[in-house]
Amino acid sequence: MRQHAGALNRTWLVILGILTLAGGVLILLAASGTLHAMSPAMAPAESPVLTGDLHTAFGPASVTAIVLVAGVLLGALGLLWILAQIPRKNPADRYRLHQDPASGTTLCEASVLGSAVENQINTLPGVVGSSALLRGTAREPDLTMKVTVNNRADIQDILHSINARVIPDLSTALETPLRRTGIQLEVSGRNPVSGSTVATTGTVIY
Repeated sequence: MRQHAGALNRTWLVILGILTLAGGVLILLAASGTLHAMSPAMAPAESPVLTGDLHTAFGPASVTAIVLVAGVLLGALGLLWILAQIPRKNPADRYRLHQDPASGTTLCEASVLGSAVENQINTLPGVVGSSALLRGTAREPDLTMKVTVNNRADIQDILHSINARVIPDLSTALETPLRRTGIQLEVSGRNPVSGSTVATTGTVIY
């Protein structure tokens, strides 16, 4: 029911991977002397990486300020990346169902539609409880559902009912198909909210 930073992580990992790969190739070229052969201006492989007095190089206040700003920037980016790992619900704002103000504007809270979806799911046999969360816009809505069922419920029948009745009813109310839907199923030992699926036992006599 919560959104994670999977896409952001993949993007940053690709960027860091490319930078690391480029740095490794550069080091290998420099160590083998190929880089000096390609560009005579580059220092040969046997020469020291840094020459001269380091205190003289890092002595000016401008260099210290640049290093400090770079450190603060990297720290801030790292902190933002850590904060992005916190799962978020990111629920939708109020839906505007009619875009033309001349013909009137209809606004609907996404939570109201989510409650209607939950009430409809809860009437299905074997369902213990449910929660629904709408994201996106009224033109491109996303629906995520968490459905808790009894351990004797017919899972396939519940999924079929959600796909055949609940989702189409919501699409009809929004007057647009859902862009994405997600269903998370849980099995519980509690009694269902409405209806039940009872397993039969006994002896068959031929």
